[in-house]
Amino acid sequence: MIFGILVVFFTLFAAAEDPDQSTETPPEEMEIQEKLDGFMGAIPPEVAACLPAEFFGENMAEMAVGVQEAGSVQAVLAQVWRILGASLRQQLALLARICGILVLSAVVRLLSLQLQSGEGVSRAAGFCSTLAMVSVLFSTQRSRFLSLSSYFTATQQLCAASVPLMGALYAMGGNVGAAVAHHGVMTAFLAMLETVISGTVMPVAGICLALALADALSGKSALRSLAGLIKRTYTLTFSFLMLLLCGILGIQTTLAKGGDTLALRTVRFAAGSFLPVVGGSISEALRTVSGSVTYLRAVVGSGVIVVFLLSFLPVFLPLLLGRITFQLGGAAAKLLGCDHEEKLLSELAAVYGYFMAVVASLFVMIVFSLTLFTRCATAGGGG
Repeated sequence: MIFGILVVFFTLFAAAEDPDQSTETPPEEMEIQEKLDGFMGAIPPEVAACLPAEFFGENMAEMAVGVQEAGSVQAVLAQVWRILGASLRQQLALLARICGILVLSAVVRLLSLQLQSGEGVSRAAGFCSTLAMVSVLFSTQRSRFLSLSSYFTATQQLCAASVPLMGALYAMGGNVGAAVAHHGVMTAFLAMLETVISGTVMPVAGICLALALADALSGKSALRSLAGLIKRTYTLTFSFLMLLLCGILGIQTTLAKGGDTLALRTVRFAAGSFLPVVGGSISEALRTVSGSVTYLRAVVGSGVIVVFLLSFLPVFLPLLLGRITFQLGGAAAKLLGCDHEEKLLSELAAVYGYFMAVVASLFVMIVFSLTLFTRCATAGGGG
């Protein structure tokens, strides 16, 4: 078996020195370029607009310049400030509406008490105020829920396009076992993202909002604890699944990388023992290929991380500002004595915190996978 592997390496090495074949594009490079084009095509248009032109260059040198520019501190902070600026204006307008409704509700309640109109008028005023608050919140936050659904879809498409690309680069560096392990775990992650996460996040949020609305209109706190239990259980379960996938991916990738490295070291040792001169040339050729693949992995892996980061920020930052807005509105409602509105705003802030936990866990899982891919040494280099 080892002799057959040596013959294959000798044939490839001899073909590399043939001037007639040196001008032909190797099929491995064509495969990598095809999968890279597939990933570029899966990038959402709004994310592609934030990337420099060099990011979509025709060669890896240009792409490396684009990745370095897009991933610089100045570029990332510029995107953060742009997103915060646009979202902050929306949230300040929403907070002004919330405070206006709360002030009107507090004034009506105060007038009803001073005019001794009875408890019924005060309850009717609180009911109308809660309905007005609900109409304002749900009319303005509908687009936020739709953007979350779009984010899950875009993330699934990006992951589905990046998994074949990473698998090809794993195999190109000799990490065939790592490619199989990585593909298996990421396939499970994609299946979970498609069937479990995308299909349950929005329904669970809708249930919690319905319970919060019923709790606010009834004036009782019996349903509030149930909504909190649902959110905590779902968030803990989801976080555990992401942690489990990260652990399995790390263990399998590390063990597979060690096995691939040992196999190629055996081939290099056998080549050096049976064919001293040619074996040394093969060993040097493997080191050269290893350096090239390491460079490709660094560029591609960093570029994919930048794409996921630019897709993550426009979703996470508005959620963070929205949660702060609802917390401020809840504090204002408590100061003005609007208990029903305070319950509704506090529950909506908790739902936004639930959204943030799901989105952040997804992003951490993806970045962990890409970091393993980027930092995993090529088996051909013997490292």
